[in-house]
Amino acid sequence: MTDLTASFVMVVPPGWARLPAREESRQELATIVRQVIAGALPDDLPRDRAEPLRQEMRKRLTATVVEAGDNGATAVYLPVRPVDGFTPPVSVIETEVDDESDEAPEQVIAQLLADALPDRRDEDDPGIREVDGGIAARTETVVRRVDPAAELPELGQDLPVVDDRQVVYTIPVPHRPGRWVVMSFSAISAPGTDERLTDALVALFDAIMTTFRWADVPGAEPTTLEHRLHELGGAA
Repeated sequence: MTDLTASFVMVVPPGWARLPAREESRQELATIVRQVIAGALPDDLPRDRAEPLRQEMRKRLTATVVEAGDNGATAVYLPVRPVDGFTPPVSVIETEVDDESDEAPEQVIAQLLADALPDRRDEDDPGIREVDGGIAARTETVVRRVDPAAELPELGQDLPVVDDRQVVYTIPVPHRPGRWVVMSFSAISAPGTDERLTDALVALFDAIMTTFRWADVPGAEPTTLEHRLHELGGAA
């Protein structure tokens, strides 16, 4: 695999964490998971109750991220602390991919958007976006109904049927021809849930993507905004 070279910063909401998914980042992942769990459990929780919860949280978080890494992800972003008592059922998968063709980014994006046409959620949205001054593709598919018992019979027997709404940003790395960053957002809801909540979560993801900035671009000094994003802790 080619060394990862795409360096960027991005602000995520309070209570979210970026969990590195590459195999060589397992030690860093373990450290972050410990920090997440320490911040999630109340200080006054009795030890006999805290330890089983700690072990279960560690197992679930680690398994989720490792599985994503095994499927090619470089990181997983998850809300790990509730805000006003609510933890949104969402995730963002960060992936870097190489395009071995000689096509220009505009051609690749045009093909991506054309391929997404049959399942496009909003027929009036062309899907072209600007990310840090460059062209990118935003695709949002129709809601996919997921039956864990059917798709994962060994794991999903006790899991309910859910709706999965997905939005994907595909972004060419401007200083690395052929390299792309893909940010895949997923929001889970029970069938029949008021779509306004999911709409709000999608809008949140779109807002997060407006903070995406490339860093360490050859020949370019970091801007004041990029420095500020680093200070806010939204680094990738």
